[in-house]
Amino acid sequence: MTDEQFWGLIDQARAGSSASASPERLQKLLSPLSDDEVLLWAAGYVIAGGMGDDSFHCFRSWILGKGPGVFEVAMKDPDELGPFVDNNDVDNELLEYAAVNVLEERAIEEDPRDRSDRRADDQPAGQPFDENTVAATCPKLAALFWIT
Repeated sequence: MTDEQFWGLIDQARAGSSASASPERLQKLLSPLSDDEVLLWAAGYVIAGGMGDDSFHCFRSWILGKGPGVFEVAMKDPDELGPFVDNNDVDNELLEYAAVNVLEERAIEEDPRDRSDRRADDQPAGQPFDENTVAATCPKLAALFWIT
């Protein structure tokens, strides 16, 4: 599956809204694809890698669900994500399981994420974030979402 096809599926699952992609719509879109396409599609969830916090894992799914424009913003300058937050629930964990659910419906037990040698929950190098480093790194978001 090409990057263009991947992002096309995400955009279709968003159904023209500014919200993060619907896992249910994405699952319906993945259902007619071949097994290999569904397995490859799931590789998108390990793009960011790293970080051990479950909520950050779900946040990355939310970013992917927002489409390529938001993904690019997150990669270039995460501090610019504020305008894309439609509510403070920046979690789309179920989006990650759309491909897994399609494969399970086909009685395929392989988890497509196992094809990657990267794990989203691996610990990153360096020091963990704390409130001070996060606020200094993303002052615009801190000003929008934190009471200071």
